[in-house]
Amino acid sequence: HQQHDVTDEAATATFRSNASDTGDKDALYHLQHTFPLMVGEDDLEEIVHPGIAYSLTAPKHLPRTIKVPKFWDSAKAYGSGGVREFLGNHGKELITPQQAASVGSFYQKDGEWLETIYVSVASYRDPECLPTIESILTRAKHPERIRVAVIDQRASYVTEEEGDDEHSLCRPDCVANPNHVVCQHHAVDYYTLDARLSVGPVFARHLAHRMFRGEYYSMQVDSHVRFTEHWDEDLIAQWKSAKNEMCVLTTYLSDIIGSIDPITNKSKHPGRPIMCKSDYEGSGKLKHLRHGQQPEGLPGIHGEPTLHPFWAAGFSFARAHFVVQVPYDQYLPMVFQGEEISMGLRGFTYGYDYYTAERSVCFHMYAIKENAAKRHKVKLFWENAPKYTGAELKAMKRLNAIIGMADDPDYDHADEERYGLGEVRNTQTFFDTFGIHTESQTVEENLCTFVGKPMMREFKPHLRPNRMGIDYDQIHYRFVDPKKPKRQQ
Repeated sequence: HQQHDVTDEAATATFRSNASDTGDKDALYHLQHTFPLMVGEDDLEEIVHPGIAYSLTAPKHLPRTIKVPKFWDSAKAYGSGGVREFLGNHGKELITPQQAASVGSFYQKDGEWLETIYVSVASYRDPECLPTIESILTRAKHPERIRVAVIDQRASYVTEEEGDDEHSLCRPDCVANPNHVVCQHHAVDYYTLDARLSVGPVFARHLAHRMFRGEYYSMQVDSHVRFTEHWDEDLIAQWKSAKNEMCVLTTYLSDIIGSIDPITNKSKHPGRPIMCKSDYEGSGKLKHLRHGQQPEGLPGIHGEPTLHPFWAAGFSFARAHFVVQVPYDQYLPMVFQGEEISMGLRGFTYGYDYYTAERSVCFHMYAIKENAAKRHKVKLFWENAPKYTGAELKAMKRLNAIIGMADDPDYDHADEERYGLGEVRNTQTFFDTFGIHTESQTVEENLCTFVGKPMMREFKPHLRPNRMGIDYDQIHYRFVDPKKPKRQQ
């Protein structure tokens, strides 16, 4: 652990004033000025593996329980009920500016206190994992403020000829190459999971949320992403320009090809995606709302990010109280589609608002064009599907029931206070506002005609004066497909 002494008495008073009435102000101050905190052996606990618990056919040779990081908390700083009770009482109330300010550590550099950034990367046997981590660190203006947590799901049980070499995916060989940027960086944290125990991105990212240790911002990206020069400074500036503590910058990333200048590492891509297309897919109990290919173009609004209704798993950047309040659900093994609407709706009910950034700071390596051949060779967690028969169905029943997209009380209700909905807003408000009909499992088409300038004109005036999110109680807008015949509208 690296600790930094504070000499600014005014800063000391400010940070201590943010402490919980029931907590210890000195403990909170120490917590906010200790960076990085890493996950150690004493920070682990044993849980039942959700894939084993939900599966009808799980192999007996796989362990039923695994050790995972404990969730970050501090009874001294936040009181005996812990940080989630302190922050809005488990979602029952909107957090206050003072409560929000109590979450987040700082790093001192040249006399300046920098807000820290937690970056989580979940990788499944992905050869682009290490280059992604390299890009995060080498292209940041202040890499010292960054702590990277990697969920390294790798096939350590196979030979080098058959699969993953020990140093080939997310970790450099620091003995052979001690000057590698990852070896030199003070805060790269790994959790290694045998690939046979991998049950999809939801559980992997759940493990990543368990590795959070009190940073100021939290960012989630895929394991095959490249960043632009000084992305950290740019991204924080864009987040602050929303003037909304509950802002989450999130979108489907644009493709990497031709997007970053190879000399300057600056973006060559003037457009940005916006999230506005979603529809039902699947059948029966596996039917769910899925976000499709999103439109991309030049931003129509400048100087601030643009509101949109949906959350994306491949890129999410917010104040870190987001991952404290809305952690990934532990009990959704083998879920892939459905992940984003689940997290998005849960975040909405806690009071968070989703935006697309004006400028892209990172780009995604899709399996297209010159990257198609190598990306199609990458293994996927679906290779484990035969091991966990029945797990996805049980998990999807839980997912849809919790977010109000299925009326089925016969689902696993475990830990719903942590993994369920908040009470700041309700899901029906979201469905009504954005034209989603859960009873008929249909959506109003052409939502993209509203998302952008019209949505900003309609919703931005209802940003609360204390900047704690959009007040949907003041919004009576209901989207209806403008291309419908008038009598159907």
